[in-house]
Amino acid sequence: MSKKVVIWLFLIIALKCFSQSTTEVEINDITIGKNNILQNEIIAKEYTFEKRIHHSYFDSITGYATLELRKLSKNGKIAGINGLIVVFDLNTKNVKWTKKIDYSTSSIKQYNDIIIFSKANKTIRLNIEDGTEMWEIKNDFYYVDYSNKIAIGYKNTGLAGNIHTLEGIDLTNGTILWSKELKRDYGWNKIYHLNDNDLLIVSGGLHRLNVKDGQGWDYETVTGKKDYTETIAKNVGGIALGLLTGTYLVSTGSNVVTDVVSNAVIDSTNIYMASKEQLICLKKDNGSVIWSYQLPKDSTSKSSLIIQDSSLLLINQGYAYWRNRTTNFGEPFILKMNKTTGKEVYFKTLNQKDNPLYDYKTKNDSLLALFKGQIVNYSLSEGLSLQTKTFSSDTYGDLKFFVGNNLYKKIENSDSNYVTVNDSINSFVQTSKGKTLKIDKDFNVIEEYDFDNLYLRHSIYKNHTLLNQKDVTIILDSNNKPVAELNVSFDSLIIGDKLYDLKDNKLLEINLTEILNATNESSF
Repeated sequence: MSKKVVIWLFLIIALKCFSQSTTEVEINDITIGKNNILQNEIIAKEYTFEKRIHHSYFDSITGYATLELRKLSKNGKIAGINGLIVVFDLNTKNVKWTKKIDYSTSSIKQYNDIIIFSKANKTIRLNIEDGTEMWEIKNDFYYVDYSNKIAIGYKNTGLAGNIHTLEGIDLTNGTILWSKELKRDYGWNKIYHLNDNDLLIVSGGLHRLNVKDGQGWDYETVTGKKDYTETIAKNVGGIALGLLTGTYLVSTGSNVVTDVVSNAVIDSTNIYMASKEQLICLKKDNGSVIWSYQLPKDSTSKSSLIIQDSSLLLINQGYAYWRNRTTNFGEPFILKMNKTTGKEVYFKTLNQKDNPLYDYKTKNDSLLALFKGQIVNYSLSEGLSLQTKTFSSDTYGDLKFFVGNNLYKKIENSDSNYVTVNDSINSFVQTSKGKTLKIDKDFNVIEEYDFDNLYLRHSIYKNHTLLNQKDVTIILDSNNKPVAELNVSFDSLIIGDKLYDLKDNKLLEINLTEILNATNESSF
């Protein structure tokens, strides 16, 4: 074989080895819906990849989509261990790069244009343009502050003695900016932003932390319970983490109950919060204790704290979390305090042992408490039970939560085709049987909806409301008139002027501006 042929073969092999991607994407135009005003079809751009899209992230800065491709088992229930990361340029319609991933040891997260790849005990930043490794560090990130380009996480050396060493990491180069001890026995419950640089972290207490230098103050208290496995096994409920709360939790050991804590209420000078042990009022600037109130240790659970005029109301709900599921824990009660002095106004046990308070709402001097099979009206001024109504589980199922104003129903032959089911007079309750109950002030069911026949508000886009029912999305104008119907799911996402949806191994892209411009022009 001649030297020239050998050289050409080497070049061809080299080009294949160093090419950014061999992944092919099939691009087609498909019909995705109908314009109700023009009575014509709406066309979407369809990108077809070689495997199912397991997860996606869309970066509005670069215009790239990061896709995790991963096969499912034959029964469609188990995702494969091996997969492929694909970064796709939505503007040029080209694959930027790909990277194989083993999900048994690795994971990937993205924060705008910052891609973080975790493998074993290493955390690696990948260049979003070509997938090359920029730096690596042994740290488990818990929080990323994109504006300051700083990550916060725990040092990972594989040694038990280092499990509470929190570090600040410069995301531009991976250097350690600071370190401090911050316990995480019961996980991180929530993070609040006090200003551009300072966080309030709820984790085994309250911690004010400056992301740039790690400075701040710490107040330790108990926010969970260990060695609770036997009791949990009997009481684990079916409410997944996040259904009733917006809590941020980082999981801990299998025998640990977490989220035995309230939300933090923050005003101009003070911070109020309840833990398993106490209700506290701290100075916001230095964490000093203004007052504290000892809570009953066997009763306290997950709770909600609200301010009402000069009072604090602690609503203890009688459940906590274990392995991201609810479990009966403590018992429901209402505690009213003077928020300035910390003096008790009243303590009212709700006599619902092993029956957690799933949801509540306040109106004027009333608290409507929602239990599994009951609604109870309590007076907030005195803590007295004013009214109780029991609901048949055979007829309605279990009562789950109060419905907000994000549910709509379709009204035929009316000025507005779609209206919200909520109003300011009645209460609306969702049940385990998929029913939405309209309940009057006397707790009588005056109307009943099948949830599958209602529409859930998806988003608001340029004075238009997007509603979803199953895999159909309706676009309403400012008068609640339907202007378009799209065959996309509730999980679809608006980025800029485009709507993106995933279906198996396909990515759908819909130009919302084109739809609304065509609709508006036809009205003249």
